[in-house]
Amino acid sequence: MKANDFRDLVYKESEKDYGMCPPPISAEKSMKIMIEHFLGKDWHVVMPLCQEQVYTEAIFRILELNPKPKNIFKRIFNAIFSE
Repeated sequence: MKANDFRDLVYKESEKDYGMCPPPISAEKSMKIMIEHFLGKDWHVVMPLCQEQVYTEAIFRILELNPKPKNIFKRIFNAIFSE
């Protein structure tokens, strides 16, 4: 999902006007979006775990795939010059 798609989704689902601030979304919905973005639509856990444990496993996998935090200058450059 692209940032613009996410923004459109959040504003579309909001029932209230938050003025200059973005509408909130639930932590569960946020995690599902992050899992799909970083791990793919087909990512799943085969163990019988509760939802919080699944999120813990997802975070572990995301950090495993992205072990180094990006340099602040690279993040700023990407923010300015990305789509």
